[in-house]
Amino acid sequence: MAENSRKLRILMLTHRLPYPPDRGDRIRSYHMLRLLSSQFDLAIACTSDEPVWLQHHQLLSTMSRRVAIQPISNRWSTLKSACAMLVGKTATSASYYRAGLADQICQWHEQQPFDAVLTYCTGMIKYARLILRPHKGAPRPRHIIDLVDVDSVKWRSYARDAWVPLRWVYAAEARRLRQVEAGRFDQFDAVVVSTAAEAQIYREHVSDRDNLTVVANGVDMEYFNPLPDAGNKTIVFVGVLNYRPNVDGITWFVDKVLPQLRKQDPEIKLLIVGRHPSLRVRELDDHPGVNVVGSVADVRHYLAESSAVIAPLRIAGGVQNKVLEAMASARAVVCSPGAASGIDATADEQLLIADSPQQWADHLVKLLGDAQFRTRLARNARQCVEQRYNWKKCLEPMVALLNGHRGPDPTNVALPGGALAS
Repeated sequence: MAENSRKLRILMLTHRLPYPPDRGDRIRSYHMLRLLSSQFDLAIACTSDEPVWLQHHQLLSTMSRRVAIQPISNRWSTLKSACAMLVGKTATSASYYRAGLADQICQWHEQQPFDAVLTYCTGMIKYARLILRPHKGAPRPRHIIDLVDVDSVKWRSYARDAWVPLRWVYAAEARRLRQVEAGRFDQFDAVVVSTAAEAQIYREHVSDRDNLTVVANGVDMEYFNPLPDAGNKTIVFVGVLNYRPNVDGITWFVDKVLPQLRKQDPEIKLLIVGRHPSLRVRELDDHPGVNVVGSVADVRHYLAESSAVIAPLRIAGGVQNKVLEAMASARAVVCSPGAASGIDATADEQLLIADSPQQWADHLVKLLGDAQFRTRLARNARQCVEQRYNWKKCLEPMVALLNGHRGPDPTNVALPGGALAS
């Protein structure tokens, strides 16, 4: 193949192995990897704090010509993060950096220079910097950073709720991440976020740059098929159960909302499904009506057993994949305002939004007691994701960015309820 007609060489950097697609960041990176591999000469370099099986490496090798997976331990990552903070650097990027993976990336670039780098989240920024320096007269690779969410704002919210000295630690990480996200130390050809709401947050709290692009999440319509109505009094929460926003949200729900629900109807039950339940989550199993299921092979079984899905996240940003998957499965969903902010859906027609405990209780009592209303909401939810959350269509702006084209203006991307980012 002639040089001027070859596929562009793209390096994709992810802070977690993009398989299996069983949590939010993996779902996005996995589907991104699948699509980009069909259009580019792709290399994937990632870290993993979980065991990596041979079949994982083999599967990634079917989508990428070059694969490097760097095992990392949580203990060593914590130590590296602490050392970084002591010298005024971000804990996030330090925790994922390992010399072995850095050497492999540099070797790849030395052999065949990359045309573009896709950095998935700020945790991988130190690897990107290695190959964005001048290289034997070769042009600098384009650099696209996919923030997904504005993490500096998330860390700032952690600081507000934490006790001293963690409040100081979280606040410092928020300030330093904000500088990274703003491009103070790096040249970004494009900055990507997952929703128009996150684009608004970025412009208000980080930078009003003109190369900001929204690349939305999608949902696998074939895997999450519409399910028949369960016709019971069971609700379900799905998420990674040691992730702070999930732990905070479901604990709040069990403490503040579930007692009101069960007072009105003692048959109401809650299933809590997800990987790595923390001690705080496991203790919720002692509450009446609560079953902490934990890790499961197929979440669809528990969606099928439930009449409603909840997302009571008080610390939320970006697209909540758990909400999209429930809607695709034709399940009635009740969200907090934060969890709903990244979903392009109409409240009261395609999902319900609740803030106060009383509002949560009222919505769920109506849903569980009114099959006709529940079925209509679930049907509308499925239609919504079919129309707006096809992965191939959602990822078109990312393909354009890697090809050197400008992404769509995020001020023209619709927000939930028909509003526009400003």
